[in-house]
Amino acid sequence: MQKDYNSIKDTYDLIFHLLSFSYLYGDYAIPHQLMNPTSQAYLSVKKGDIAALRKFAGRNWLNIDRLSLQQQQELDRIYQMLVERFGDQIRAQPSPLPSQLLIELGERAFTFGHYRDAHSFFKTVKELDKKVNELLERALQILRSKEVTAGESDSAIEAKVHEAVEIIYPAVKLKNPFGQQFQLLGPHFHFEDAENARKYAKYVELALVKELLEFGIHFLLDDRTIADKIIGALPSSKVKRILLRQLAIRLSGGIERYQEFVENYHQAIALQKEAKTEKDFLEVQKRLLGRGSGDNRYTQFLRELCVEHPISALMVTAQPTPKGELYICPIMLKSGDSLLDFLALA
Repeated sequence: MQKDYNSIKDTYDLIFHLLSFSYLYGDYAIPHQLMNPTSQAYLSVKKGDIAALRKFAGRNWLNIDRLSLQQQQELDRIYQMLVERFGDQIRAQPSPLPSQLLIELGERAFTFGHYRDAHSFFKTVKELDKKVNELLERALQILRSKEVTAGESDSAIEAKVHEAVEIIYPAVKLKNPFGQQFQLLGPHFHFEDAENARKYAKYVELALVKELLEFGIHFLLDDRTIADKIIGALPSSKVKRILLRQLAIRLSGGIERYQEFVENYHQAIALQKEAKTEKDFLEVQKRLLGRGSGDNRYTQFLRELCVEHPISALMVTAQPTPKGELYICPIMLKSGDSLLDFLALA
C-alpha cells in the first residue's frame, strides 16, 4: 500500500488504492465518483489522466501514518484482495464497478451501521429489495419460532423478540435511511395529522390494547409494509407489547437510556398530580425531558423528547395550564393509569 498518491504512476493502481479506503470504512463517496459520468474522477480514468486523478485523490486520501498498525495491515490486505479479485475487470471496464464488489462494499457499510452508504450500494446494483427482504425473513422466522409462539416465560420471549428487533431495525434503516425522523414525525402526529391523532385518541379513550400496540409499532417503524409484515407474524397482544417495548428501547439508544425516560415519565406523573400553580404545570414537561429546552415552548419540548425517546410521541399529550398555556404531559387513562404503564412498556 503506497502512502503517497503522488508516487503512484498507474491510473488503475490509484483506483485500487482509493477503493481500498472505501472498503476499509464502508464509504460510498469514492465509488460513486468513479461511476458518475460527470465527475472529475470518472473523466480522469476515462482519459487515463493520472495527474487529474491525483487531484481527486488529494481530496480523498487517507493519512495512512495515522492509522493503527492493525488498520494498516487490514488496508494492505484489502488492497491485495481488490487487485487479485477485481483487477482484470476494473482495468477492462472501470465503470460501472463490478457488481460483486459493490455488493461487498454494501455489506461492509451495513455491518458498520453506515445505512445510507449501504442503501446506495445495494440500490446501485438493484439488490436493495432483496437485501431488505432477506433481513425481514430472518426476523420473521424468529418471531414465528416456538420460543415465541409457545414461550413458557416472558423473559424467554423477550430475548427472542430482542433478537428479532436487532434485525428489524437495520432492515428499516437500510430500506429508508432518511426515515424515522421523529423530531418531525412526533410534532406532525400531534399538531398536523388530525386523522391519525383522532384515531389514536379514540383508542386511548376506549383503552383498546391491540389497536394501541399496532399503532405504536407502525409509528416506530415508520414503514407500513414492514410494519404489516411484522404485526402479521405476532401471535398475541403479549408479544406485540414486548416487540413495541423492544423497539422503544432500541430507538432510545439502549435499556439504560430508556429507563431514564421511564423514570422521568413517572416523576412527571407525580408532579402533574400535585401541580397547583402555573409554574408547577410547566415543570411537568421539564421533568419529562429531564431538563429545560430553549425558550421552554411546549413544541420544543416535544421535538427534543421525540428525538431522544421516539415512543414518547405516543405517551404524551399537550394540555393547557390554568392560564391556557400549553405544556407536554403524560397521557392518563380514565382508570388513573398512565398509558405507558397500562401498555406495560415500563
